Amino acid sequence: MEPRRHDDSDGSNIFWPGYVDATTNLVLNLLFLLTIMIVAVFMFALELGRMSEVVQTEKEAAAEKAVPQIDLDAARKALEENPALKAEVERLRSLLARQRKARKKKPVPRPKVVDATAKVSGPSGGLDKAVASDMGVTVRFRDGAISLNAEERKELARTLRPMVAKGRVRVMVVVPAGFTASRRIGFYRVMAVRNLLLEMKVPRENIEVAVLERKKGANAALVEIRPR
Repeated sequence: MEPRRHDDSDGSNIFWPGYVDATTNLVLNLLFLLTIMIVAVFMFALELGRMSEVVQTEKEAAAEKAVPQIDLDAARKALEENPALKAEVERLRSLLARQRKARKKKPVPRPKVVDATAKVSGPSGGLDKAVASDMGVTVRFRDGAISLNAEERKELARTLRPMVAKGRVRVMVVVPAGFTASRRIGFYRVMAVRNLLLEMKVPRENIEVAVLERKKGANAALVEIRPR
């Protein structure tokens, strides 16, 4: 009986690797290369950060060296050795002290106040008072009054005469914001004062009229007249 021959069909004599083995080796190699690349990038980033810190430190050191150091002792010594400079410093100090004292003692000027009582219809009362000041003149209208009677016009004209002699004047009233009636009344009161200035021979172009609106601190009864 013939001995059974070896069957080569199982592929044991093929030395080439299989597909799975080749793919596995490729993936492992790629992972190894990727790991090396990540480590290299990380080390490069650390080195770059270290170099940036060194450069920043060098710049700060150079900037500190560039700033001139002031020797206070030397400056004080130079001031003591220079009589003229010392005298000038003392003069400036005394001048500053006198200015501060004068500023504290100087009284705060208040505007002149002239009351206006004339209404649209009916007779009106006379002028209450006029307070002198260098700030200007404030015409105080009573409720419902939008003009001046004859006596009040004379008194106000007498009060405004020094201001008119200087040239330009500004007539202003501040009314509450959002109230049309207050704005209209304020406009009438400003125009009443403006007409008086025109009668006093003040040129039309030298009179500035302003009706301002504010939410706080507005009072349509006060018309301010100031030089400009």
